[in-house]
Amino acid sequence: MRPRYLLLIFLYCGFIFWLSSQSRIPDPILYFPGKDKVAHLALYTGLGFLISWGRLRSRPDAGWATLYLVPVLFVGLYGLSDEIHQRYVSNRNFDLFDLAADVVGGLLAQVILYMTVIRRARNSGREETVCEIRG
Repeated sequence: MRPRYLLLIFLYCGFIFWLSSQSRIPDPILYFPGKDKVAHLALYTGLGFLISWGRLRSRPDAGWATLYLVPVLFVGLYGLSDEIHQRYVSNRNFDLFDLAADVVGGLLAQVILYMTVIRRARNSGREETVCEIRG
């Protein structure tokens, strides 16, 4: 993967780690049940998309497993490490539902990427569009 994408992924993971290190996260203006799950879903969708986009742009010849499975596995493992980390932060805890939201976020990123970028390029009959995106 190109160094700029690795740097972006590293910074994004650092931001998630910083958020997880906070014993109290400011409540959003809008309150609804499960708001923390939505936050996990959004953050990890971003991470999954960033990893996939970096792979797509860096390795035009990458197979589907590299483009779709590796990012989901990375997101799941990083989410697990995040939940373990939260056990040692005051007022935070390990939550399997947060981990599930993280993994679903990683999967959602793959679905969005496939539906909006790759499938559209392949359906238009312009395989070069996929290569343009990748290169």
